[in-house]
Amino acid sequence: MQQEAEQAARETRDHPAVTGVARAGMAAYGVVYVIVAWLAAHLALRSPEGSASGQGALRQVREQPMGAVVLWLTAIGLSGLVVWEVGQAIGGHREQDGLHRWGARAASAGRGMVFAVLAVLAVREASGQGDSGGGGVTGRLMGWSAGPVIVALIGLGIAGVGVFSIAHAVSDKWRRGVEPRARAGALGDVVTVLARVGFVTRGVAFLVLAGMFVWSAVTHDPEKSGGLDQAIVRFRDEPYGPALMLLLVAGLGCYGVFHVLRACFLRQD
Repeated sequence: MQQEAEQAARETRDHPAVTGVARAGMAAYGVVYVIVAWLAAHLALRSPEGSASGQGALRQVREQPMGAVVLWLTAIGLSGLVVWEVGQAIGGHREQDGLHRWGARAASAGRGMVFAVLAVLAVREASGQGDSGGGGVTGRLMGWSAGPVIVALIGLGIAGVGVFSIAHAVSDKWRRGVEPRARAGALGDVVTVLARVGFVTRGVAFLVLAGMFVWSAVTHDPEKSGGLDQAIVRFRDEPYGPALMLLLVAGLGCYGVFHVLRACFLRQD
């Protein structure tokens, strides 16, 4: 029964339509991070107003001509990417054995959840129902009796994503997700730099964001939490803050460009 389920999942994942839409979704995911980097650069060099979160990036897209259409197409692409990652979680990563295979499948399931959330946000923005984001959600959670605990657990979960992202860069596990031709020669050197810098930078940003959530839970002050934009702005008032922010921005841009390239060289095992 398990083998039949895995085979069905692989067949769904490998269907040309699903693969094509998944590539589009991967590229859209990368573009979202490029826009996040651009918005963060705006925050670093100009004013703290606005949002550099993923949702803020989607709102920027909506405000452009034909923005709603682009968001609907992005949502479709991300949905295809969800299907693809689910196929990977159920029947993929066959080149690995034992716990490594199940760990890789769990990671695929986690990525599928992230892409699903982004797809929902894209649909909400496209339909004009977008929320103002992080702090308001935290405020509502803090109003619950178990709210501080939930917010702290969210912070720890975000920290886990940050640590995983850095470990992904250090161990070069990202290589398993791209075709061999994208890992060799001059192109391989470019992809390697983009991936390593991007994953480490994303990890650092998420660790800062996690610290803000945990501190919000400890102090019972939802205003101390926030989105990725507030996490980046935390660096501005520190020594060499603007330079640190711009390094963070460049790293997030690398992360986005890597995923655009990955869409072109998406590996299927």
